[in-house]
Amino acid sequence: MINGLYSGATALDVFSRQQELISSNLAHLNTPGHRRVLFSFEEKNVTPDQEMQSAPGMKVNETGIDFSQGRLESTGRPLDVSIQGDGFFEYQGEGEQKFYSRSGVLFRGNDGQLVNAEGMPILSGGSPVVIPPEVPDRDLMIDADGNVFAGQNEIGKLTLTQFDDNRLLESDSTTYFQIGQATPEPGEPAMIVQGMRELSNAHPVTELISLIIGSRHFEAAQRAMRTISDTIQENVRS
Repeated sequence: MINGLYSGATALDVFSRQQELISSNLAHLNTPGHRRVLFSFEEKNVTPDQEMQSAPGMKVNETGIDFSQGRLESTGRPLDVSIQGDGFFEYQGEGEQKFYSRSGVLFRGNDGQLVNAEGMPILSGGSPVVIPPEVPDRDLMIDADGNVFAGQNEIGKLTLTQFDDNRLLESDSTTYFQIGQATPEPGEPAMIVQGMRELSNAHPVTELISLIIGSRHFEAAQRAMRTISDTIQENVRS
């Protein structure tokens, strides 16, 4: 019976974690560049010689990131860019730190650099893209290869980085990644589209169904623990 209580407790912990991740996916449905968080769990397999060191129950198997294409939203804004295909925009963090993201929502900084909402410059061959102050946003053009034009003058090319395995990237958030163990490597050709944002690749219906199923599993684990607890109390009284 004690093992039953332990199993129920581990199940509650796992399902709570699952609900947190699903809720995060739902909360970021309209966040540009958000990547859906994946979650899986499994039952512990305890052999007889391990019973003294470990009790049966559930455990988190792994969490991962879904790198599939997100929904594209047309904004018509010249400083919104998105990627169709595989790849990431490259941003300059503090010092030599680089961040990679699918979010291409850009702004003009005080020094004319193209930056994201966090103030990190988007890179063009390792350097920030600087927009001349006399050039209005409406005169900026970014073609499918990422070349940036201010009027008739080319002023940079957005760096599009692809990796041998996106799963090897280290998540800094569900929007930004660091290189981790991944290796930059050209893949299938991708296209940059101006005037569009790529939103989350999470699907609301799928996430809501998972949320409901997870809630029912959580409630079932609670009922099982309550039944076991009541049985133990009755045995103690008798």
